[in-house]
Amino acid sequence: MIDQPWEAWIKHESNPREAFSKPEALDDLLILDVSRESAAGMACTSFLAELGAEVLKVEPPGGDPARRWGPSGFTYQGEGLAYLAEGRNKYYITLNLESAEGRGTFRQLARRADAVVEAYRPGQMDAWGIGYRQLSAENPRLIYVAISAHGQYGPRAADAVQEYDLTSQAASGLAFITGEPDNDDAGPAGVPTKAGPWLAGYAGGAWAAFGLLGAVHYRHETGRGQMVDVTPAEGLMRYLEYTLFWYHVDGRLRERIGYFDLAVFPYTFVRVKDGWGFVAGYTDPNFGALCRIMDRLDLTEDPRFSTTSARVNPENERLLREEIEAWSIHLISEEILEKVMADPGPGVVVFGRVESPLEVLSRENWWERACFQRFSDPVYGDLTLQMPVWRMTGTPPRIRWACGPSGYHNTYVYQKYLGWSPDHLATLRSQGII
Repeated sequence: MIDQPWEAWIKHESNPREAFSKPEALDDLLILDVSRESAAGMACTSFLAELGAEVLKVEPPGGDPARRWGPSGFTYQGEGLAYLAEGRNKYYITLNLESAEGRGTFRQLARRADAVVEAYRPGQMDAWGIGYRQLSAENPRLIYVAISAHGQYGPRAADAVQEYDLTSQAASGLAFITGEPDNDDAGPAGVPTKAGPWLAGYAGGAWAAFGLLGAVHYRHETGRGQMVDVTPAEGLMRYLEYTLFWYHVDGRLRERIGYFDLAVFPYTFVRVKDGWGFVAGYTDPNFGALCRIMDRLDLTEDPRFSTTSARVNPENERLLREEIEAWSIHLISEEILEKVMADPGPGVVVFGRVESPLEVLSRENWWERACFQRFSDPVYGDLTLQMPVWRMTGTPPRIRWACGPSGYHNTYVYQKYLGWSPDHLATLRSQGII
């Protein structure tokens, strides 16, 4: 196979369409997910379930309120779209943790589990007698992941009952640097701007899963579990590259700059005839290539733009962007891309169209890589879902089913792990325990 062209070999070896013929990386992990009303918890256990972990999603009778999350007034087969998007591969059971019997049942499950993922107010699970201290005494191998707005300790730990995406974006410093720069008549500009998706939730979920897997490795070496304390705000802080560090070493605050940049330019969005595009050509050779493509070699001689340091002057960035956009606005994105690809060099220009969700879903490249897949789910019908992000040659992730209604797997799970009979399940259901 070493004689095969690289693309043919890697496509065959890591093609998600072949996933079900290979083993799963985490198929020996049992995870209890009690992350009620938590986007980070939803994402965390979604990632782990894609890799094969058996995730028991524990909801209160009547379901997790997060099942309603999504566009206002719209559900699909009774589920909010946000919940449905991250419901994949999980087993759905109900259990009333506010009752003594429900907590006792949870302890029984936790004795069998590899990990717990929770998102209650700090100390709540401990007060119920089912926190890390109590559960780890009965199961020393248990890994316990706690997701909260401000952490399990600290002056703000008890401030919020749960994490909210925008408060996490605000607390992290991300919102402070996102948006258009301040100006005298700001209007809608000059204000902090939220990142479009639930970025904090997904950041918190990704780091929670990462920490859990690190703890799994340590347990493999030592036989001991541990607690993992994660906040979405701190997850976002880790994405802020030099923003916080800059203040520490130079005392400067990075502020909102919109489509400008503090370090390099041009590295920006410009209008094109059919929408918006991104263009980059900030080193001297690359800027020369951009000017050549624009048929504006005079700009390379202009002292405002002729050097890298001159081009990052804020006023010069604004003027240079206007020059680029005066050219780009008369061309559609494909025409610009053709010019970029045809330029012989020296220097390289980067250009890309700003694509809408419809355009993203229409791109052959993503379908060829099975980034999206159409499913015919027995519960939810026909769906198009985003696939796992990893392409793995040995233990590829996969989607086995889309989601499940509240309590959908009660019979299967409680019979498998606790040996409960249908009559016992019916009794507990009537008592509001499950």
